[in-house]
Amino acid sequence: MPSFGWHFALTLLVIASILKENERKKALMLLPFGILSDIDSFIGIHRATLHNVFVILLPTFALLVVKRRRKGWEKRGKYFFFASSLLALHVLLDAFHTGVFLLYPLSKESYDFKFWLGVNEKGLSVSFGCEKPGEVVYVTTPSPAVPEVPLVNDGVELVAMTAALVVFAAKFIPRKEQ
Repeated sequence: MPSFGWHFALTLLVIASILKENERKKALMLLPFGILSDIDSFIGIHRATLHNVFVILLPTFALLVVKRRRKGWEKRGKYFFFASSLLALHVLLDAFHTGVFLLYPLSKESYDFKFWLGVNEKGLSVSFGCEKPGEVVYVTTPSPAVPEVPLVNDGVELVAMTAALVVFAAKFIPRKEQ
């Protein structure tokens, strides 16, 4: 399963690649959306409570509410969609690693996307599929004493997270002009 480190690193890199240097505050406000879904390790059912399409669409619904009540929403509208995209990226990454409950609480079926990219004797091969195994045994109500989400699994992940932090800081930390 992708750990906190991979989710955090990818969130940092995506934000740094899309937002402009003068959007520092917005970048910091969007950071939690890339890792927010893993809070369900401590409340509810991991990969179900906050790993579904309804949670992904919450920022978009919030935009509709803001649109009706305030003027000037057009300037901020893209950030609501960007927040939804970061949530979707998180859920998609987890969907490729043992599955997620995309329609929870309406459905208790886990969706596990399979993707394989490799080289064989005929050249590059790509495979994609989706399995619906039903209820997954590993999904239980976690206890706060044993978190389900590791911070960093290995050295490669630590290097990726460190590199992403450096890229993010290089883009958004203000420089002194000479």
